[in-house]
Amino acid sequence: MDAISDMVPEHARELLRWDREHLWHPWSPVDARWPLMVSGEGCFVTDASGHRYLDARACTLNAALGYGHAAIIDAVTAQMTQLMTYDLSYGATSPAITLARRLAAMMPGPLTRTFFTGSGAEATEAAIRIARVYHQLTGEPERRVVLTLHDGYHGATLAALAATGSEFRRAGAGPLPEGFATIRTPRCYMCAGGVPHEQCDVPGPDDVTDMIARIGADRVAAVMIEPVLGVGGIIPLPDGYLAGARRTCDEHGVLLIVDEVMTGLGRTGRMFGFQHDDGVVPDIVTTGKHLTGGHFPLAAVTTTQAVYEAFAGDPLLGGLRHGHTTSGHATGCAAALACLDVIDRDGLVGRARQRGTVLLSELERLRRHPAVRDVRGRGLLAGVELASDALAGQVAEQCMRRGVLVRPMGAVLQIAPPLIITEEQVRRIAAVIGQACAHVVAGVR
Repeated sequence: MDAISDMVPEHARELLRWDREHLWHPWSPVDARWPLMVSGEGCFVTDASGHRYLDARACTLNAALGYGHAAIIDAVTAQMTQLMTYDLSYGATSPAITLARRLAAMMPGPLTRTFFTGSGAEATEAAIRIARVYHQLTGEPERRVVLTLHDGYHGATLAALAATGSEFRRAGAGPLPEGFATIRTPRCYMCAGGVPHEQCDVPGPDDVTDMIARIGADRVAAVMIEPVLGVGGIIPLPDGYLAGARRTCDEHGVLLIVDEVMTGLGRTGRMFGFQHDDGVVPDIVTTGKHLTGGHFPLAAVTTTQAVYEAFAGDPLLGGLRHGHTTSGHATGCAAALACLDVIDRDGLVGRARQRGTVLLSELERLRRHPAVRDVRGRGLLAGVELASDALAGQVAEQCMRRGVLVRPMGAVLQIAPPLIITEEQVRRIAAVIGQACAHVVAGVR
């Protein structure tokens, strides 16, 4: 969709010209033309032309509570009026302390200590460093390798990129840091060739065991996994996979890092994605996106008390030699506390589970379209896999023209609306995707 049309007011047309001249958009072609978004309310955003869109991507999963939520705006305003922030290297603030305590109460007992960052990628970097230094401080300095799933995604910074197997995301960034290896993603590698579902061969957690044995357990620091691979194609881990990985990590003294930046705080219909496997307790959990509902850049790394206490043995500081100027920003923490209050008060985790059931049921109808290869997801995180990247982009474009925003990632359309989505809106999202698929397939023919 051309962002400049006759309906755009002159002042907005000027902004869009400046956009093309000065702004560098992430993950976008240099000649892309994006609409100028000017307002948001609930699950909807409006552009400068007055077009209103149902945001079925929730601002890349940030807008957990939709747009313009009064409770969070009030919390941010009050905190900025009182004390915008203070450097946690030299002091403490009430929001940071309270949020750390709140996260500890939400997670299994051993996970009691939280370090704050500004983004999910920063949380990944911190988690990797914590895992490696932990082993150094506990007498195993050779444990430096971090294992991840081949199609996993943990951020765009260098160590996070080194932890992914995607050439699209890695290309041109080298040389990347060493000390990473990938494991086969637990999905069927035969289905793309048209093999019937009964013959699927999905890699299991034994792959984790095999890779640790191949590298040498005394060299592996951590295994880092998303409960649902997000950017990698909306691939939920099979039941029992995380539990199996946990057992393997315990057997070999390896830390388990669960990346909940995309899945945590209600998105999958449980408070945390790892809770879909009963009894799993990670050593480190990263969270982001939903933490402030997109109102402030904030992410978190929560560790067990045992991991935290090991840092008392650091010879240079007696603590974690890592951080950022805005780590634990007081206003961001205030926004997070307000966001968590709303998630609890309004029962949004249960709503995500219920609305997610409806969403996946409605999306299943799309399998009749010849361009659709698969539908999958968990809670309010769903993916529709099409026959090609080009088709996915065209379908996303047609959805936008029909007033619904979805996110194309390769051949997969990501559907992840705000947790406040209504059932009627869920059905509209699925219907519009169906209309867009029919339109594109008819055009291709």
